[in-house]
Amino acid sequence: MMLTLLLLCWVLFPWKGAAIPYGGANTGVETAAGVELSGAVYRLSDGAGVQTRAVGTGDCGAGFALLARRVVLSVDWTLLLVFMAMFIDVHLLTQLPALQGVLGNVSHLSEPGLWLTAIGLSQVISNVPSTILLLNYVPPSLLLVWAVNVGGFGLLPGSLANLIALRMANDRRIWWRFHLYSIPMLLWAALVGYVLLVILPAN
Repeated sequence: MMLTLLLLCWVLFPWKGAAIPYGGANTGVETAAGVELSGAVYRLSDGAGVQTRAVGTGDCGAGFALLARRVVLSVDWTLLLVFMAMFIDVHLLTQLPALQGVLGNVSHLSEPGLWLTAIGLSQVISNVPSTILLLNYVPPSLLLVWAVNVGGFGLLPGSLANLIALRMANDRRIWWRFHLYSIPMLLWAALVGYVLLVILPAN
């Protein structure tokens, strides 16, 4: 699959050179912000309990607001809310009685059925939420890992990385042009990926 991607990139996107701007040297304020936020992140990752993590969360927010306000203002909050909604929706979906009956049948699917289900579900709610959802009904497996990775191709919601990259492109035309490449790539990856999964040794 990597060879396929490299070949497509080489043929379809010839190198034209690119200059990546550098933001310049850090100021003292930015250095102080880094120290403060590093401490806050440490407290967030500490295993001391809920209270310590709450303090870490407050420290992190206060540090950004006071010392790195530009970072707060430059965050794509709309995209962040989309991510939050996706994961919240996954939790809510698992609580719906109607869907519990349908998703309960996932554990009885054959390997090809689970392969197609994981890929198809990724097209609707993205591959990471799909993984979280399916792990409520099937055990972790190599097939599931491969399937949700393949599900990152195809439609725009397939991967959260698609949303990030396309918003960074800042070009409305690219949203439909993206699918001219991603949908054929999904079909190719689904076919080749499953064949490789079958023929390669499990270990």
